[in-house]
Amino acid sequence: MSPQAKQHAGIASAMPESAMEVANELVCSGTTDDFLIMNRLRALLTATYRIACPALLLMLGGTSQAAAQTEEDGRYWLSVYAQGKLPVENLYWSMDVHPRWREEGEQFDQLILRPAVFYRFTPKASVWMGYDTIISHPAGQSSNRENRWWGQFQYQFDPIANITITSRTRLEQRHREGFSDEGYRVRQMIRAVRPSALSPQLSWVAFNELFVNLDQTEWGARRGLDQNRVFVGINWKFNDIANVDVGYLNQFVNTSTVDRENHVLMTTFRFNF
Repeated sequence: MSPQAKQHAGIASAMPESAMEVANELVCSGTTDDFLIMNRLRALLTATYRIACPALLLMLGGTSQAAAQTEEDGRYWLSVYAQGKLPVENLYWSMDVHPRWREEGEQFDQLILRPAVFYRFTPKASVWMGYDTIISHPAGQSSNRENRWWGQFQYQFDPIANITITSRTRLEQRHREGFSDEGYRVRQMIRAVRPSALSPQLSWVAFNELFVNLDQTEWGARRGLDQNRVFVGINWKFNDIANVDVGYLNQFVNTSTVDRENHVLMTTFRFNF
């Protein structure tokens, strides 16, 4: 058995029998141990990812033997979110900026600008509309620019075992400059937040976001599983206006040749005005 196969076997043997088993254990245990809770959240997300991705690959067309290989990279992502109220009741503005670096932070990879507006039906439910500008500098290729119109629905569930779950469903209409066709992609994120007993300002954070292309494009998008992101980290609340997430994000990217797995140190600042 190869070292990589042994590593995968070790991971598999340490995994729970099912994501539902971990979820039941997390909700029913009543534990207040922060580190135990974080490990269970990570196990739940990893189990869900390992179940969902192979199933999607089978349902949506699978991959070739060549795609079984994976390239890995260390990356740094910085995100800055700002939002505030508009003069219309329950209507808000939002602005995101996302600079990203690859090759252990040595090369600039991508910049995303994301203005949006959203309407809150209730404190827990909102509908959004936005427009993305993505400028990418892929290694060994010419720079490119992508523009996206998107809409999303976001809902925050009532806490269970002191864990707050937020669901975000986004539909993107994507256009790459220099090409005439458009592509559509669905993104589904589930985010879990649990306050820490260590400090009232500290919370544990974990999320999983799945990307699925609905069609193929001339510029390389393929119908089916596009990528998956799993994040585990902490949130620190400075005050009612500002907070920050810091943690590790694992990004799996499904391609037609060699898949990519990026290990990302991710920092996210949020400002609510």
